[in-house]
Amino acid sequence: MNKKAIINQCMKENNLDAFLIYSPENRYWFSRFHSSMGYLLVTKNKTYLFLDSRYITMAREKTDLQNIDVLEGFGPNIWNRISDILKAEKISKIGFEADWLKYQEVLNFKKQLKIDDLTPVDTSKWRMVKDEWEIKQIQKACEITNQVYEDVLGWIKPGITEKALARFVSDAFLKHDADKLSFDTIVASGVNGSKPHAVPTDKKIVEGELVTLDMGCFYNGYASDQTRTFLMGNEFNNPQLATIYNIVYEAQSLGISMVKAGQNAGDIHRAVWKYIDEQGYGQYFDHGLGHGLGIEIHEEPYESSLSQTILQPGMTITVEPGIYIPGIGGVRIEDDLIVTENGYEMLTTSPRKLIKVN
Repeated sequence: MNKKAIINQCMKENNLDAFLIYSPENRYWFSRFHSSMGYLLVTKNKTYLFLDSRYITMAREKTDLQNIDVLEGFGPNIWNRISDILKAEKISKIGFEADWLKYQEVLNFKKQLKIDDLTPVDTSKWRMVKDEWEIKQIQKACEITNQVYEDVLGWIKPGITEKALARFVSDAFLKHDADKLSFDTIVASGVNGSKPHAVPTDKKIVEGELVTLDMGCFYNGYASDQTRTFLMGNEFNNPQLATIYNIVYEAQSLGISMVKAGQNAGDIHRAVWKYIDEQGYGQYFDHGLGHGLGIEIHEEPYESSLSQTILQPGMTITVEPGIYIPGIGGVRIEDDLIVTENGYEMLTTSPRKLIKVN
């Protein structure tokens, strides 16, 4: 289903005459033009994109603008212009992004448009299924991520700090033509590995430690997200870490094997958690198994204990179990996948088995 059809179906289901889209993410998804500010008005007849003076010239010069019938610059009179369109098209009921707009912004919309029937709509599922162009951008972001990981393995050595590794990763992504990082790089060595979202520190990485590296980038506005845990040196300074790594590896393999169209995302999480629990580490795996990714690094569908989402072809998701033991360390392995009719396609292809960096 194309993007216009998705919004038209949403309007039909909610008995709406139009939809006013405010979030930068949804505007980019629909139009393929990114701006921090703007308004996208979708009516039954036309689509209007309003941009301020910072962006309008770029948008007019853009050769691959998508799904936009009318492109206009705006100033202080934007609300009068939108009101005129509503009157001309006899629009009385408008939807807005309930999952994005703040309460004060909704009140302002009502005041400026002089319309009472503003309907909150959950738009979080609009972007779940990716089209062919979107998938290609995510594939490219993942290819870049794979290249950066290869660079890391060729560069890292004992004595380098977590912060230095994070800086190297940032520079490497830009070198390989990424737009920017998709999130702040997570580097967690030794006992810091017990912190799922550890912030890089001045701690030096030493032999015998596991190093968890969670990183990703944007390419043409679409994200990658990969985690690998590798061993610095040849021998573990704590044999329990070897056991933990093998459990997480097998748990992730189980989760990946379950990915296919028609599968309940929550069931994948529950099966993986059960496996880890049966090995005696269930209490140390306390986050969701994965999430969708695309324009945002975390978006629908989510694989968690509460999820009931049924996977569909074209969804792009992560599978990322982990075990985190305070005072000892931790392991996480994360990959990005496309859901297909009969299974999945791997997007991140860096080796999943333990790598020992000498």
